[in-house]
Amino acid sequence: MSTGPVARSGQQSLWLRPIHWLWARRVWISAGLGVLLIAMTLYVLWAIKDLPDPSQNVLAAGDVMVLDRNGKLIEDWSPAGHYHVTLTLQQMGPYAPKAVLAAEDRNFYHHGAIDPLSTARAAWVDVTSHGLNQGGSTITQQLVKIQLLTPQKSVTRKIQEIVLAVALEQRYSKDQILEMYMNRVYFGHGAYGIGAAARTYFNKDAKDLTPSQAAFLAAMIQAPSLYDPAVHFDLAQGRENYVLQGMVAINALTPEQADKAAQEDVKSELHIQSSARQSKAPHFVDHVLADLETMFGSAAVQQGGIVVRTTLDLDVQAVAQQAVTNGVHDLGIYNVNNAALMAADPKTGEVLAWVGSADYGNDSIGGQFDVVLSKRQPGSSFKPYVYEAALRDHKITWATTLHDRLTNFNGYMPRDFDNGGMGDIPARTAILYSRNIPAVQVGQMEGMNNVVDLAHAMGVKSELQPYLSTAIGASSITLYEHVQGYETFANQGQRVDLRVIRSVEDATGHEVFKYENPSSTTVLTPAEAFLMSDVLKNYQNQWRFGWNRQMASKTGTSDNGKGGIPDSWIMAYNPNIVAGVWVGNTAPNGGGGLIRAYGENVGLTIMKRFVNGLPSNMRDWYARPPGVVQGCGSDTQDPFLPGACTASPSPSTSPSASPSTSPSVLPSVLPSLLPSPSASASPSPSASPPPKASPS
Repeated sequence: MSTGPVARSGQQSLWLRPIHWLWARRVWISAGLGVLLIAMTLYVLWAIKDLPDPSQNVLAAGDVMVLDRNGKLIEDWSPAGHYHVTLTLQQMGPYAPKAVLAAEDRNFYHHGAIDPLSTARAAWVDVTSHGLNQGGSTITQQLVKIQLLTPQKSVTRKIQEIVLAVALEQRYSKDQILEMYMNRVYFGHGAYGIGAAARTYFNKDAKDLTPSQAAFLAAMIQAPSLYDPAVHFDLAQGRENYVLQGMVAINALTPEQADKAAQEDVKSELHIQSSARQSKAPHFVDHVLADLETMFGSAAVQQGGIVVRTTLDLDVQAVAQQAVTNGVHDLGIYNVNNAALMAADPKTGEVLAWVGSADYGNDSIGGQFDVVLSKRQPGSSFKPYVYEAALRDHKITWATTLHDRLTNFNGYMPRDFDNGGMGDIPARTAILYSRNIPAVQVGQMEGMNNVVDLAHAMGVKSELQPYLSTAIGASSITLYEHVQGYETFANQGQRVDLRVIRSVEDATGHEVFKYENPSSTTVLTPAEAFLMSDVLKNYQNQWRFGWNRQMASKTGTSDNGKGGIPDSWIMAYNPNIVAGVWVGNTAPNGGGGLIRAYGENVGLTIMKRFVNGLPSNMRDWYARPPGVVQGCGSDTQDPFLPGACTASPSPSTSPSASPSTSPSVLPSVLPSLLPSPSASASPSPSASPPPKASPS
C-alpha cells in the first residue's frame, strides 16, 4: 500500500496554512498597513516642513549655552555673534567645493541621500565597539544634522536623519545641497561657511583660495576644535594631506598638483582674525566644545541647541584671570608677556579654573593658542616624581645624605647656578633648595624607567625619555598633565582623571549626558603621598612667597641649553585645590623669546595673587595617615615609612652609567633675581657647607 501521495498532500497543507491564516485576516492586515503608511506619510510631511531653503540667507544653528558649576553663564556660544557670508557655488571658486567633497563625501554625486557602503561600515564599527561611534554620514545627512536634529545618538535619531535626508534630495539638486552645506558648516574661530572661513583664516575671498588653502579649510570640518591650527597645527596639516590625496582620487587635482600643494607653506599664510567673542573663559569653552565633538560629533555641536553644565567655578576663574593679567604685568620687566593657569578639585578631578593665555584676543602673543595644552619643559617642578619614586621604594629617605658636587654621569654633567655644589646634604634640603645634581643621583638610584612609570601612573601621559636629564625636567609635558600629576599628590595618592563637563541637555531640556561617580586609581598609599606633602609644605616659607594659607609647592625653570630661560613654572596644592602656573614669552605661529623670570618669581606674583584670592574654605591640611613614622634618629621632623628609617641609604660617590645618553638641551639652574632667602625662613637639617638656595 502506497502512502506517498497522502504524505505529499499533508506537507502541502502545512505550507498553505500561513497563507490561509493571512488571507482570513486580510482586511485587518490591510487596515494596519494603511494606518502605518498614513502615519509614515504624515511623519515625512511633518518632518520636511523644516527642510532648509537654499534661497534664504539664514544661519540655521542654535546656541550652545556653557554654564559653570553654579549655573552662571560662561559663554553663549551663538552663531548670531559669529561670522557668516553666503555665497553661490560658483562664487566659492574651483577648489573649495572639491576639497570639501574630498574631505567629507567623495562619492556625493554618485550615490543617493544615503551611502550604503559607508553606512554599513559605520554600523559594523558601532556593533563591534558596542556603541554609536562611527560616522558614515553623507553631506546630505550632515546638512540635516546641522540644520534640524538634536545631539543625542540613537537608532531612532538615525532613522529620522535618513528620512529627512531622502526628502532633502527629493526636493533639491546635488549642487543646491552642497551649496547649502558649504554656507552653513562650521570651520572654527567663529567662521560659518566657506566664505567666512576664507576671510577668517587667509583674509581672502573663497574664489581665490589655492588648492592647499582649500584643503586646509576642508580638513577642519570634521572637528574644528581638534584641528584648530592655532592650537594643533600639525594635526590640521596632517589632515590637509589626507584631503589633498582625496582631491586626486576624485580627479580634482593631478598627483603633481597635489604634491606641489602639500609643499605650500600654509602656516605662513595664516592670518587668523579674532572673532568678537564674549567669554569669561574662552580656552576652557574651546576645550568643552572639543569634548562635545568627541561625544556627539561636530555636526551636533554646529547645530547647537545644547546646554552644557561644566565644572568651572566662575568665582575661582575670575581670581585666576586677574592673577594672570596682573602677574604678567608684574613680570614684564623680565620679558614675560604670557602665562597660563589651571586649577582643579583634587577629590573629584573637576576643573575649577582654566586660563590658557594672558589675553585671548591679543594676536601679538598668539593669545588664542592654549598654553595649558602645550608641551613645555617643566624644569625642577618634575623633581617630586623622582623623589617620590625613590621614597616609595625605600631607595632613600628624607634623611639620606646626597652628594651635591660636580659629577660625571657617563658623560652627562648636570650643573647648578654656582657650577659647584653644597657638598653632602640631606635629601630634604636638596629638594627644598632645588639642587640639580642630587635629583639626578636619586633618579639614578631609583632607575629612570621606574620614575617614568610613576609619572605616567600619576597622570603625565606625554612621552618621557628614561634619561637622567628627565629627572630635572628635560622631557616636555603639558600644564594639564602636570596638574593631573600633582592632583594625585593632593588626593593622597588617588588619581581621579580631570574633567570639564558635568551634564549636557538638548534643546528640549532632555539630559543626554551626565557624569556620575568619578572613579579613582590608587597610585600611592596615603602614607607615601604624605611624605611629599609634608616636606613641600615648607617650600613657600623657604622662598618667602607670602601666601595666606598652607600649600605644598614646587617651582621649575627650563633652560635652552645656552643659559636662556624659555619657561618658568610653579605647582601648588592642598586638600581643597591643586593649581599650576606657566609663564613665558610667546608670539604668533609658535614664535617667542626668552625670559629672565624664575619659578620663584612666579610664586611671588601670579601664584601669590591666586592663592591669596581663593575662598576662605580652601584652607585644609593633611592629618598624618597611618603608616607614617615621624622622625628617625637625629632627624626629628621628617616623615618616614615603616622600615625605611634603619636603611637611610647613601648614594655611591662614583655613579654608574646612566640608562642612555641624554638630549643636548637640558634644564639647569641659574642665579635668582629674587632676594636671597634666609636659612631661617624654614627650618632645615644642618648641612656643611651652609645651604645655597638654587632657583628653579
